[in-house]
Amino acid sequence: MITTALWSFAVFLASAFAAVLAGITLVPKYRGTIRAAVWSAAAAAAYGVAFLSYWMNLYNDTVGILGLSAMVCIVSQFLYKGTWSEKLAAALMGCLIGNVSTFMLCGTTDSLLAPKLGLIRESPYETPNILFFIALKLVVYVVIVIVYARFLKKYVHTTIESVEGNMILFIPALGVSVVGFYVINLFTNSNGITPAHGWFFPLYLTICVIFMVEFWMIFYSINQSAAAMKNAAELNVATNIQQSMLPCIFPAFPEREEFDIFADMNPAKEVGGDFYDFFMVDESHLAMVIADVSGKGVPAALFMVIGKTLIKDHTQPGQDLGQVFSQVNNLLCEANSEGMFITAFEGVLDLETGEVKFVNAGHELPFICRKGGVFESHRLAPGFVLAGMEDMRYRAGSFLLEPGDKLFQYTDGVTEAVNSKNELYGMDRLEKILGECSGKSPGEILPTVKQDIDKFVGNAPQFDDITMICMEYRGKNSAPPEAGGSAAAERAEKG
Repeated sequence: MITTALWSFAVFLASAFAAVLAGITLVPKYRGTIRAAVWSAAAAAAYGVAFLSYWMNLYNDTVGILGLSAMVCIVSQFLYKGTWSEKLAAALMGCLIGNVSTFMLCGTTDSLLAPKLGLIRESPYETPNILFFIALKLVVYVVIVIVYARFLKKYVHTTIESVEGNMILFIPALGVSVVGFYVINLFTNSNGITPAHGWFFPLYLTICVIFMVEFWMIFYSINQSAAAMKNAAELNVATNIQQSMLPCIFPAFPEREEFDIFADMNPAKEVGGDFYDFFMVDESHLAMVIADVSGKGVPAALFMVIGKTLIKDHTQPGQDLGQVFSQVNNLLCEANSEGMFITAFEGVLDLETGEVKFVNAGHELPFICRKGGVFESHRLAPGFVLAGMEDMRYRAGSFLLEPGDKLFQYTDGVTEAVNSKNELYGMDRLEKILGECSGKSPGEILPTVKQDIDKFVGNAPQFDDITMICMEYRGKNSAPPEAGGSAAAERAEKG
């Protein structure tokens, strides 16, 4: 009876240790006296069940390992705040640490010292050895609790907070580990591998090292997953910020009858380096900008924000666009430690005369569609890229649009889109699809072109940002055209 009581207490200590770790880790829901009362009642009941189980069979650890571990998990659900998976994971983690420390530190120490001290003569369940084993456990558990509270608790809290308490994916590994210790213990007991056995020490030492590595890998995977989730969330915020910086409400100027404009950007990654912009310089001038930053991802997106802001800020009424790009270029060179550059095209349309003053910094050549005709590439002499070299001088040019003419501009992500055969979309195919939809409105042209690009690319990954802008000049105080298949004309007819 004494042996059963002592052994039940020795095994019970591991669960009490796990409960202490769970209590240190989790946030209390009730005051200390209530928690102490509940834990005390649960401990008394658990010890009684463990005693009864070992009294029936001293070698059956089902209740001692699995039953008491379940008690810790159940009570933790009621006494602490947080998600159920957070509380279950903390409890299982405490049980796993208890098992590892019991077998690696207490069991192996007992197997080495107890025979030499004469505490084991015939069986490890002799009273002197059990008392020695209990003393070892108390020392080891107290040391681990102190180390955990001072150094590891913060790391565990950070890990749980990083996944916002959603520990569901990691509970199976912790649960399997706890059950695995029971299965291993069952195997050793049934095969006579006790602390006095020669294989006990190397076997349990190997097993505990394996479980410690697994324990570390669990937390490593949690933190890696949390880091990935955090990065994804941050990129999602960056995507929303970038999208909000670009004009995205169409029709953009429903009160203006002189023009119709539409634009679209599809980044290759969460955030892109392409950008477009259009804004009223004054009551009679519309500015249109499209640009492509070298590189991809966050660095390109940050440089894109700088470039877009500078171009818009320096575009003022009556300001020569060549001077605008010269000033912007020098400012970009000052803030260009990464050696990036921007190809950009800006045009300012005089809504009264149809004259478009433009400046081209190494960007693609625009397409112009004359009224009743088809889109054709407009040959313009491109200048040097922005942020490539200080004190560059850019020259502005001009061309004239008549009412009904359209302007289409794009980035190289359109013509350089690649399919699974590593073939480029190319200028010829772009000119062909533009020719087929020349009679459509800007709001219909861009989706048609994008659909054709998607059809060409197929399942191949997108390597570059795809950005397009299209504007139709209708003339001063003009109504939307009656023909040509435009959406505005159709709406007018239906009205």
